[in-house]
Amino acid sequence: MSGTSTQYKYAVVKIADIDTLLPEDERQSMYHLLNRISELREANGKKYNLYIVVNSDEPYAHDIVGILKKNGHWGPGNNALLPHPISIQQLINEAHQNAIDKGWYEEPRTFGEVIALIHSELSEALEDHRNGRGFTEVWYEGDKPCGIPTELADVVIRIFDACGYLGIDLEKAIRLKMTYNASRPRRHGGKKL
Repeated sequence: MSGTSTQYKYAVVKIADIDTLLPEDERQSMYHLLNRISELREANGKKYNLYIVVNSDEPYAHDIVGILKKNGHWGPGNNALLPHPISIQQLINEAHQNAIDKGWYEEPRTFGEVIALIHSELSEALEDHRNGRGFTEVWYEGDKPCGIPTELADVVIRIFDACGYLGIDLEKAIRLKMTYNASRPRRHGGKKL
């Protein structure tokens, strides 16, 4: 790990990786070193620690980082790496490629179809609300997640897919529009909604 600017405090190795990836001699050496470190810690009065390990790609990893920060276990001297935030363009590419892979572009779509599909997801969110579902409630039909949050996610996924299909630079458009919106007067136009 030399050459990186981040100081690592821990090294985590999956036991299955040791057992399946390393040849026998390296596997034995690895276990010998791990046992030796445990012995030396004990000889220096350190207790045997159990650690909680969370993969940085888990959706709740940032929540755990927040807890660590709140308790002073994250920051200078406590560095750990989380993946860089995914760009809007990466999400667009992923959503559009998935739609292609699932056969939804075997024939070209019209702009009207694309917009109608986005609108249909908003209508499903409204229908869940009309049926008394909570704004944060998620339930399952088999393996399929349902609820207002997932329907709104579908809206965004459909928009990402549309931008991939139509070649729209959505991030640029969002920044352009947010800059303009910030310059508008308070409650511009005097509308109630």
